[in-house]
Amino acid sequence: MAKWNPIPAEPLFFQPHQDAFLKARRLRHCKVCKSEYSVTPPNIVCPICNTVGNRKFDRLTIIAGRRFGKSRFGSIAGAEEATIPNTIGWACAPSNPKLERYVIPAFQQLIPTQWVESYNSEFKDLRLKNGSLIHFQTLEDPDQGRGQGLDWLWIDEVCELTEMHWNVIRPSLIDRKGVAFFTTSPRSYDWVYEKLYKPAEDEEPGYWACRAQTRDNPKITQDELDREKAQMPDAMYRQEYEADFVTFTGAVYGDILVPQILRTDGEIKLIIPEWPEIADWRQVLIGIDTGADHPFGAVKLISTEKGLVVVGEYLERHKSFIEHAAAMKRLGNSSNIKWAINRNERQPMIELAQHQIFCQKAENDVVAGTERVKTWLHNHKLWFIESKCPLTIKQMKAYRWAENVSPKDGQSRLKEKVYKKDDELPDCLRYSVITWHQLPKTEIDPNPQRDLSALPTDVRATIERVRRVEDREKKKDETQDVTLDFWT
Repeated sequence: MAKWNPIPAEPLFFQPHQDAFLKARRLRHCKVCKSEYSVTPPNIVCPICNTVGNRKFDRLTIIAGRRFGKSRFGSIAGAEEATIPNTIGWACAPSNPKLERYVIPAFQQLIPTQWVESYNSEFKDLRLKNGSLIHFQTLEDPDQGRGQGLDWLWIDEVCELTEMHWNVIRPSLIDRKGVAFFTTSPRSYDWVYEKLYKPAEDEEPGYWACRAQTRDNPKITQDELDREKAQMPDAMYRQEYEADFVTFTGAVYGDILVPQILRTDGEIKLIIPEWPEIADWRQVLIGIDTGADHPFGAVKLISTEKGLVVVGEYLERHKSFIEHAAAMKRLGNSSNIKWAINRNERQPMIELAQHQIFCQKAENDVVAGTERVKTWLHNHKLWFIESKCPLTIKQMKAYRWAENVSPKDGQSRLKEKVYKKDDELPDCLRYSVITWHQLPKTEIDPNPQRDLSALPTDVRATIERVRRVEDREKKKDETQDVTLDFWT
């Protein structure tokens, strides 16, 4: 048995994300009087009928930049949960060093000695005088998540763990209707994004999430961030300090997508001079991806002198073809439209034709199509207006290659396949681009000659003489009849 040693607390500043997180975690819904109320632990009963209501959110996730203070968030929430008498909670970290350096010290700043009944440093059990238990647990192995039923669970840096860790520990929350909250820096579009953050974005019941940047910490100055940004790769800076879901190994398009995103009217007008209008004479391309088991998607592009620009999107499910067709016409809003669709979607082509939408069959080879899109991106001829196609950009960033191993026999596949989830809009884009065969002509001379005006007269005259000889030889080669060489 060891002594609990509180340490001096760091100053606590008001932070909007922290305030929103704590308020969301306190919200409860009373099934008796149907009211929604906010608790102030240890008081958790409905103020109207005096019964304990259910939590409105029981899965809360904070994606934050480094040094934002996310560990402080988690420890405050855990300490507040522990003020409810006779509760059991776990505060977890991916490794023992992180548990000792970040998680336990965060609680030592908050929980005074007069609250503590006992502390077992061997088993890392902190028992409070109100009968509550706070257990500090490392999760280096998924099986370390097995144990007692929990009223609350905090996992710090959850992105460093696997989905298996979460699947092992989550049953501990069922019988006591426990709440789980997670704090972490992002690791791109991983399982945390898919299973915890995205459900909150989609407003699934019980899920809440927020994303906060390092700059949101009142103690961090912009000068400090500017210095870090100047010395770090852009993708790493965006992940570590801006909490951005940057692309990762296996991404189809990687970071070549980011420079092609147009965010301001000034940037857009360099590509579309008449913006925010779009000239009637411009060619419109719309790629369509239909489906009954996934959303019906469409992406709208226009052709400009500097390339193709994505200016609209559509993504809906559980609607009839007549509703989709009406939405397609509103999206197109032009008489100069070229429609593209997977060549294998014969019945959808027939259905759309009933509504005067006649689609061109697009090659459906995934590898060939993605290579065509990458060619346009690499040549800076494909652009995305951020405000008009946010879902397309999100799906493009998350679009990745699947594991090149067959799930049936474990053998490597001969052909690459993409991860088939949330891929409707990238498919639409692929169908559009694959039907638009040529990049616009470049305005840059592919073989520019060096300016000789600054060279000495004799040197310049020598180079110009060599150039004239080379030009004569080149013209001679172009006009020579190759059949003469053959018969000679």
